[in-house]
Amino acid sequence: MAWISEALQVYGFINRQHLQRKFDISCPQAAIDFREYQKRHPGAMEYDASRKAYVSASKLDS
Repeated sequence: MAWISEALQVYGFINRQHLQRKFDISCPQAAIDFREYQKRHPGAMEYDASRKAYVSASKLDS
């Protein structure tokens, strides 16, 4: 969860492939991790379908 927060802060976005590569996990596990992150941090990120990535809510405002 901390790494997701850090990636959103530094890069402004993150996707499942980032988690898969970093932690050597499956695509379904990455999706589960994102759901858990959203549950713990509501409103912190939103899915951008055109980018196929989660974007930091603070980056959406800029």
